[in-house]
Amino acid sequence: MSRATFVIAASLFAVSGLQLVESGWAGAAANGELGPGVTSHTVKVGITYPNLAAIRNIVNVNPGNYQVAYNTVIDQLNAQGGINGRKIVPVFAPVNPLGTAGAATACSQLTEDDHVFAVVGFFQAADTNCYVNTHDTPIIGASLTAQQAASAKAPWYNYFISDSDLIPKEMPYFKQQGVFTGQKVAVTAETVDKSEMNLVLSELKKLKVDVVQTAVNTAPATDTAALTTEDGIIADRFKAAGVTEVVPVGNAGNDWPRSEQNDQSTYLPRLVVPNYTYLDAYVTNAAGHSSAVLKGAITAGGIPPVKVTWDDPTMKRCIAKIQAKEPNAPINDPVTATSSTPVNWTAPELACSQMALFEDISKAAGKILNNQTFQRGAQTLTHVTLPGGGGIFDFSAGHNDGNGPVFVSTWSQSADNLVPKATIG
Repeated sequence: MSRATFVIAASLFAVSGLQLVESGWAGAAANGELGPGVTSHTVKVGITYPNLAAIRNIVNVNPGNYQVAYNTVIDQLNAQGGINGRKIVPVFAPVNPLGTAGAATACSQLTEDDHVFAVVGFFQAADTNCYVNTHDTPIIGASLTAQQAASAKAPWYNYFISDSDLIPKEMPYFKQQGVFTGQKVAVTAETVDKSEMNLVLSELKKLKVDVVQTAVNTAPATDTAALTTEDGIIADRFKAAGVTEVVPVGNAGNDWPRSEQNDQSTYLPRLVVPNYTYLDAYVTNAAGHSSAVLKGAITAGGIPPVKVTWDDPTMKRCIAKIQAKEPNAPINDPVTATSSTPVNWTAPELACSQMALFEDISKAAGKILNNQTFQRGAQTLTHVTLPGGGGIFDFSAGHNDGNGPVFVSTWSQSADNLVPKATIG
């Protein structure tokens, strides 16, 4: 099971492909005031993680020991003097990933009871509003929609590239590689992804790609049968127009190929999927996938191939320290993992990457740590690396996602999987 599939299939990690905008929040603390949870010697950091014991009868997965992973990284930071002289005080909040009640309780605990300065860890799409809007607590590990960002009271950062930075990088690469040459292209999306669809259409227009059809599937996102039916109608229209390539945006990157498979369609235009996460969800779904549907498919995204992440020397050193804390619980190597291998590398990987980003931003913020200085500190990080990130990240204004590297993958019939093809800086 791939990391991206674990994210979606288990409904545990929302790796968003959402439009980013620079937020206009002012921050609760004035320039000279310390933020909540910050003293001259300590800073409280909330850490959320999925409480899998609560759903063991539904999803039996083992992502690793979150508390051991984060505590190991934090202890190492503290042993080196902390961040600008402050020791990190972790406050853990397990979250039942089913529904919204667990996340709401965790948010209230961390912001209202524990008064943490920032929160890292596990976020589902609906969770972020509580931290950055209802409260004014910075988060690391989730992306906001344009609407959420516009009303946010606190800064937020992620290190998986979002559509506003991804699409302008990948589409010119696809064009350069001849993906669109001589093709009649159609773009489709579901209602929730219309803004991302507009980004794609705008970029394709700049590149003078021959887009002959567009369509929005208006069926409810949770109604698979209705989505399949409407996709079938859209496919008939595309076929009549001579479409040879389909660009399924957002959720359609998963649902469009699934609909073709469910319909046993013989009309199988090449797939050019803007966000790897969604196509990977289709490829690795337990219900199976169709090689015929996937023939020639190409996609890109911000999730590094596992070999890139786990061969990174900084990540290796971080993982080794976490492993030393639990020598009798070996952390599996995702490079050699099979479909039945427990994905217990997830917690260590997140702890190493998220805490590294928190450290970088906090150091750049300086001795006066509050929302304003945290944001200003992040915007000075224009050429940084993160453990396992696979490239350079730029968190300057407007790039809350780090505008990092883009990893291109193609469908391999022999491997029966998506395989890495290239990296766009």
